[in-house]
Amino acid sequence: MARNNPFSPTFGTSPPMLAGRDDILESLDEAFETGTTHPDYTVLLIGVRGTGKTAILNAAEDMVRQRGWLVIAEQGSPSGLIDRVRDQAARLLAALDQEPSRRVSGVHAAGVGIAFEQRYEQHAPQDLRSTLADLGDRLARVGTGLLITIDELHGADMNEVREFGGVLQHVTRREGRPIAFAGAALPYLEDDLLKGQLATFLQRCSRYDTGLLDSAATRSALELPITHSSATIDARALARAVEAANGYPFMVQLVGFYTWKAAGDPAAGIDDTAVTVGIERAESRIGRLVLAPTWNELSDTDRRFVFAMTDDVDPSELAVVAQRMGVAVNYAHVYRRRLERAGLITVTASNTISFAYPTARAWVLARREALDTNGANS
Repeated sequence: MARNNPFSPTFGTSPPMLAGRDDILESLDEAFETGTTHPDYTVLLIGVRGTGKTAILNAAEDMVRQRGWLVIAEQGSPSGLIDRVRDQAARLLAALDQEPSRRVSGVHAAGVGIAFEQRYEQHAPQDLRSTLADLGDRLARVGTGLLITIDELHGADMNEVREFGGVLQHVTRREGRPIAFAGAALPYLEDDLLKGQLATFLQRCSRYDTGLLDSAATRSALELPITHSSATIDARALARAVEAANGYPFMVQLVGFYTWKAAGDPAAGIDDTAVTVGIERAESRIGRLVLAPTWNELSDTDRRFVFAMTDDVDPSELAVVAQRMGVAVNYAHVYRRRLERAGLITVTASNTISFAYPTARAWVLARREALDTNGANS
């Protein structure tokens, strides 16, 4: 009988095991227990694509629901964030403040079986601050709270993000209402959205970098879902899978998913052959799912920088890259920082620069060669 694949390489969903994030989750749990005076009561999760930000938000939402809290979960988008949060808060407030009435909502075929639905009277429209203040007061009286989460915060309108932060500054930090906040964003949020005095509240939120997992956490994230599914993986195969994933949470899920699929009958044991296939398929997918979206956001000069890096097997010296580009080192340093924050490159302990993903150099080199070929033919 076919066994369900225990890995989930899909953005926006939680993996079967949230490895290597115990410190973040424990601190959030402590914050929800302590209340508004805890620094992690309002928190930002910062990390590149595929490092598990959404999974941590999901875990935080589950955590507070177990405490009996309410949750407003939103997604950053170019407009409408303030209205969406306000409308959700208003609906929660109406549900808390009024007993539901029932009305007929439909009649089934032949009139057999009448369906009822709950109906709540809506409060008069208010702005976000007033609505959250009223909801927070109501929750405080019954000894519970509200968690607002916003994923992809970098995708929201800058002015709305700042307005949202200003509202939370008042209702949570200054006035002490039980309304916690957790947001997730790509690293450039700090450059693009948190500048200026209007973003003071968000600048003061606690920060967690959802970076790469260490080797022990990577091993656990690959091995435990397999063993919990009554399957096994041999030591050499597991070691290769851990090395290929390179601590990158999304790559863990890709390698695990395709390795499981290639094994045929995982209960009989996952061997090195299955892992080889799994790694190959994972590497082909990581380019399309992660590298391509990042590449599309880069400027022409950003791309020139990484093209210059492909002349090295790995790693590269910043001064050498600058020389290849024909620019000063200080100028190249600006783009190095931009690419680091985009998650495409990393800075090593020896202060050299390297591609962040094992397959990134080959992926970028293919685009450089294609550009050179197209340019030569034009």
